[in-house]
Amino acid sequence: MSGYVSSTIPKTIPLRKGFTKAVFDVFPLAVSVFTYGLAFGALANNANHFTWLETIAMSFFVVSGAGQFTILSLLQQDAALWTIALSTFLINARYIIYTLSVGRELESCRRGQPLWLCHIITDESYSVSMMEAQRGKLSVGYVAGAGCTVFLSWVLSSAVGYQIGGFIQDPARFGLDFAFTAAFLGLLVVMLKRRSHAAAAGLAIAASVLAYPWFGTSGAVFAGAAAAFAVGVYAK
Repeated sequence: MSGYVSSTIPKTIPLRKGFTKAVFDVFPLAVSVFTYGLAFGALANNANHFTWLETIAMSFFVVSGAGQFTILSLLQQDAALWTIALSTFLINARYIIYTLSVGRELESCRRGQPLWLCHIITDESYSVSMMEAQRGKLSVGYVAGAGCTVFLSWVLSSAVGYQIGGFIQDPARFGLDFAFTAAFLGLLVVMLKRRSHAAAAGLAIAASVLAYPWFGTSGAVFAGAAAAFAVGVYAK
């Protein structure tokens, strides 16, 4: 990590630097995260695969809307464990790039801080962190503030959504199953800044549509994720 300094920085780096600013910057996105976190919790209840504590644990340790919605969908189809694991890995592989990208922009950090910072990096916190990096040096406190805000919003909304789901017999009837898709489409549109981005999105859509009739939702998710990942690796 190019921003890492070992002996030339103080033993303790205050996380409060930039933390509050990050909370305000990411708050509107955290609100949207809360809405589809409610949807995830309600669907987790309706799917009858998870208890309330298991739903919270998944949101705490996985911290991936796309991955967790995919897990629910594949479980509903009785997909094989390897399909669920591989599909989730491919969908979440972008976080590896996110972490490396953010780490390169950090002005300084202590040994071990990246280990927990990478756990709370999400699409939303990454986007505001990189915008902050364009304006100047990116502090550990800013990344922590953005990540913690979205993280807490996601975990809390999952817990609340699960309880709400107990009163909703069919979440899909109210369009809750589309909440995450709508939010992710909004993020996608904003991030389509290069031809390679549009190519990755277009190829992922095409691969998913072609794979669905033959392999169902699990195959479509796998094909779309693999196609987009390949474009991201080889596109210049």
